[in-house]
Amino acid sequence: MNENCRSAGGSPADNVILALENIKKSYFVEGRRIDVLRGVDLEMREGERLSLTGKSGSGKSTLLNIMATLEKPDSGKLLLKGENPAKMPDSKLSAFRNREVGIVFQFHHLLPEFTALENVAIPLMLTQSKKSSLEKAEKMLERVGLSHRLNHKPAELSGGEQQRVAIARALVTEPALLLMDEPTGNLDNETGKMIIALILSIAEERNLTTLFVTHNQDFAAEMGRVIEISEGVVRNI
Repeated sequence: MNENCRSAGGSPADNVILALENIKKSYFVEGRRIDVLRGVDLEMREGERLSLTGKSGSGKSTLLNIMATLEKPDSGKLLLKGENPAKMPDSKLSAFRNREVGIVFQFHHLLPEFTALENVAIPLMLTQSKKSSLEKAEKMLERVGLSHRLNHKPAELSGGEQQRVAIARALVTEPALLLMDEPTGNLDNETGKMIIALILSIAEERNLTTLFVTHNQDFAAEMGRVIEISEGVVRNI
């Protein structure tokens, strides 16, 4: 594994939440092979906060989708909390992802027919009672400052409020890993700053391992460690 992509302190096995080794991914477009990831090595430890930057088309979203177990690499190895998702059957993988990975996208992907409370409770309802799920969802919405918006549907919320609901939904299962793909991309700068401050505060409280994909260098710097993907590999910057 590339030493430049290790975090400081401790041995490589200490509290490693996510480990990628020689991850490669290619696509074929009109008969032409495009090598997007050419051998990505990366470790993230418990509580670590990391920003991933890179030019458009550099492979940021592909790498995030592989980390989220939404896509499989062509080759290489991914371990999340010591487990290899590539070896799991689809039914186990879905449950594992729902439990261990929280994802926030640039577009919030809230279900328009459900209230904020229901949207946040849905991931819990796969494994818990409706009553318990709604209680935990309400507490999570209170944490992100939306206790007064529980029964509002997405169309009745501002862009910043919708993204806070998405953050609450991503965190309500208490995942080991939080992945964010340009979560402030559709927000004005001030609202974006508020969202970043909220994420950092919750990550600190929960000792949450967090990866933040962004083009915004100011927001990237807030996360602490910054890496860049270029020519299919990652490096510290």
